Parts: sequence; C-alpha cells; structure tokens
Amino acid sequence: MKDIIRVALIQPKPYPSYEDPRNIGHALQLMEKCRGEDLDVICLPEYFPLLGEKEIGGAARKYAAYVIAGMVEEEGGRRYNTATLFNRTGRMVGRQRKVNIGAVEREKLGISAGDGTFRAFSTDFGKIGFPVGIDLWGQPEAARQLTEQGADVIFNPSVFSALRGHWKTGSLVRAFDNFVPVIGCNTADYNALLGEKRVHHYGGGSFIAHPPKLLDKDDFQRWARSLDSIESWIQMELDELEQVYMSEVNLSTPRRMRSEFFSRFGFLRR
Repeated sequence: MKDIIRVALIQPKPYPSYEDPRNIGHALQLMEKCRGEDLDVICLPEYFPLLGEKEIGGAARKYAAYVIAGMVEEEGGRRYNTATLFNRTGRMVGRQRKVNIGAVEREKLGISAGDGTFRAFSTDFGKIGFPVGIDLWGQPEAARQLTEQGADVIFNPSVFSALRGHWKTGSLVRAFDNFVPVIGCNTADYNALLGEKRVHHYGGGSFIAHPPKLLDKDDFQRWARSLDSIESWIQMELDELEQVYMSEVNLSTPRRMRSEFFSRFGFLRR
C-alpha cells in the first residue's frame, strides 16, 4: 500500500444535455492532460460523461490509473446514477449507485435509487469509496459504512443545481466523523438542458480535504489538545472554471491514527 497517492480532479464544462455523446470526447480530451503524470486516481464528476464505458476504460488503461466516472447504468428496466470504477488495465471493477435521488433526477432523468449499500473497493494502493453527490455530505451513513470497511480515502463525484455552498461544510463533517480524506469533484459552472428546461448548475469548488500529517502518538496528542477548527483540512479548492488539477494525498495519518482519534473523542466506532 502507498502512504501518498497522486490524484487528478477533472472539473469539466459539459455539453448542456446530460446524454450528449460529445461529452465522451470532451472527457477524453481533458484526460489527455494526465499523460505522463504517474497518477493513481483520475476522478470525473457525477453524470460525466454519463456514456462511454468502453472509451473511459481505454483511457484508464492508457494512463495506467484508476478512473472514477459518472455513468448512468441500466438494469432490469431501471436507470441508476452510478459512479463507476475502472482499474489500471481498463477493466470495470466497481459500481456505486446513488441512493438519495432528488426530484429533478426522478422526474427529468428517470433515475431510481440504489439499495443503500456502500462498498469500499480494493486497489493496489489501499481501499477507496466513492458515494455520489449528496449521499456523502447530506447523510452520515455512506462514510460510516465505508470507513468501517477500511476505506483509506473517499471520493465524492457531484453536480449541483442547489446547495453547492454547503458541500464543503458537509464533507468536512464526514471527514472529521471518520478521520478520512475526502476528495470532491464537481463540474464547472454551466447551464444544463433537461428536456426543454434549462437548469443552472453551480460549478466549481472541487476540493481535497484530509487530516494533517502526524508523525506519532505524541504528535497526535499535541495536535488534538490544540484543535479548534478543521478548516485547515481543506488542502485546495478550485474556482468555477473548467480545469484539471493534480495533487498528492497523504493516507498515512488516517491509517495509523484513526483508532486513536476515535478513542480520544469517545466515538463508539470500530
């Protein structure tokens, strides 16, 4: 397992229609910026590119990175808003269906809710989870399930017609509750077309949040005694424009100190 991973957040400006096949080409164009970057994970937002499992799998193989992509999955006559994980060889190795489905998704896109089970998937650097949108920051269950399964990091592919301003706050709460890095990926600012209705999506704000690097238990105790705010856990936050951002994420402190953290604050957790 790696203590430090390299990730790329792709914050695209999609074509207005969710199901526009040109979004596949746009995703591949943006992913080209990942060439030669020795990445562990490339994350795309919710509903992007929606189609194109074969093409995104090919890109994962091309860049030798795990890729999380926003897809719509169809099974048994139902449609699901699904984050899909491809491994470094391009094989699809995991799906996470969104559970908390809003009115717009139900009425305009015909999306059904997942069954409420959240799964941490094994990779060659550790375990990851990737609940979709409000499943992470709106309710505590997803992050709890994932960290109890040993998730080292949680990705949160999202898109917002409302509440983007609360996203970071809610995600920080989940990061604190579970002492786990959280990486949020949004679209850029744009107007989506749902049927004949235009819906503004509040873009940007993709972020990386994780606990500070702590060397040992003594270092942890000094940090915990002085803890007043976790705003510093936000390592970076993007503006509203389309961009590709790459960064390192440290997994070592949560792995070594999570039990110590739960004990310190009296959290009844495994």
